[in-house]
Amino acid sequence: MKTYDISSWIAHQSVQSPKKIAIRFEAKETTYSQLEDRVASLSGALSGSLRIQRGDRVAFLGLNCLEILELLFACARVGAIFVPLNARMTNGQLRVFLENATPRCLFADAAFLAAAQGCLESIPDIDLVRFGGDAQRHDNVYEIETLLAKATPIECGQRFPLSTPVLMAYTSGTTGAPKGALLSQEAVYYSALNAIRMFEMTSQDEILTVIPMYHIGGLSIQSVPAIHAGATVTIHRQFDPAMTLYDIERYRITLFVGRPVVSRAVSSHPDWDQTDLSSIRSHGSGSTRVSLASMAPWFARGVPVQQLYGMTEVLPPVIAVSIGDARRKAGSIGKPAAHVEARVVDEYMRDVRPGDRGEIVLRSKCVFSEYWKNAEATRQTLRDGWFLTGDVGHVDEDGFFYVDDRIKDMVIVGASNVYPVDGERILAECDDIEEAAIVGKPDPVLGESLVACVVLKKGRKMTSNQLQSLFKGRLANYQHPHHVMFMESIPHNALGKIQKAELRRIVRD
Repeated sequence: MKTYDISSWIAHQSVQSPKKIAIRFEAKETTYSQLEDRVASLSGALSGSLRIQRGDRVAFLGLNCLEILELLFACARVGAIFVPLNARMTNGQLRVFLENATPRCLFADAAFLAAAQGCLESIPDIDLVRFGGDAQRHDNVYEIETLLAKATPIECGQRFPLSTPVLMAYTSGTTGAPKGALLSQEAVYYSALNAIRMFEMTSQDEILTVIPMYHIGGLSIQSVPAIHAGATVTIHRQFDPAMTLYDIERYRITLFVGRPVVSRAVSSHPDWDQTDLSSIRSHGSGSTRVSLASMAPWFARGVPVQQLYGMTEVLPPVIAVSIGDARRKAGSIGKPAAHVEARVVDEYMRDVRPGDRGEIVLRSKCVFSEYWKNAEATRQTLRDGWFLTGDVGHVDEDGFFYVDDRIKDMVIVGASNVYPVDGERILAECDDIEEAAIVGKPDPVLGESLVACVVLKKGRKMTSNQLQSLFKGRLANYQHPHHVMFMESIPHNALGKIQKAELRRIVRD
């Protein structure tokens, strides 16, 4: 079966609403007509000057910008695979991913040009294209505007099988083989349908994107679906809470996604109380467990917080709380999206009873096709058409899903399985604690013992005994932390998730 590629969304909107603003980025507004012209010219540049063919990889290095969306849709139009790279990585890490993806070309923001050139010194046969910044010429570097000026535009009309890959997103660091999740045009299409329905999105919506678009969350949760819906997306190069509040009021933002650390930064900013939030229909939050404390300021201002669930391999949102259920089911990740099947199973893939814990597994057209050049990892993650998430969860009597922990974060104390999240919930309720996480470390008697890693709020004091007393009468003794480590900060990745592996290394040393 063949269909028009996902860039047809832009072509359609350019006819239906040519003067409608598609993207706001910094001082520039781009209409749907202008966006179609840019995508058509960029498609021509890929196929022409850069000699990109179907199946070739096109890498991107930079922060949030208009070009990241232009490149995704241009790749879709010519059958190429878009590979966004994490701009926070070191040159050594970037080389690992470039060597794995073997792209034909790398588009680099001017601010990252030196890093890109350094990476490519040891990797031959990758063309470098610079965008943004000044118009200086650089040896052996293409300029995007020069390429666009001489390109023969490619109009929408090419048909590809729905299974044609269009996006490759990396899920791991440089330990072990890199895992590039290959996602088809069909996956992106059905992900957009899920998001449009979950957020009740229409062409009248004003979307604000502040989280990194080189990650799946910044792209697939609202930014790309908004293009399908014909809405307007305002893009911030980097997250800034003051600018976020300013643009929410200035542009009458209706939908906004931010992981918990973003939610807290916005709601704790001095401008929070004075900012008009009345336009916001929903604030989506996810990428990690969302605490009730991070939701509370938004609910207090009358803004529903929709908790979302998804991951690189299964484009989010695959499970989400509806706007209507946001307050009633706070703490749940919601119910499966329209085009998603979800279950909680035991180790034999049998459904567990409501309330019982098991692994969350998913089946959907949004699921990735394979890990690039990593057949073994693909085999371990996909079972009989189901994607094994690695998340421990349960379903309540109403059919709402909850994430309880990561399977790999489970700690075996003696002969008992302990899920750190049970203790972390208790720590999250303590007014003296800013942030906390519990991990295991080797123990000569118990096999593993629990360590509470705790960051206190400024000016607060607490002893280890006082902290351990929080668990008395609330958890079984074997679930109590055996050790307490007070820290200045807890390591997070670019998505705001606590890096449990790094914490385990710290407590071992």
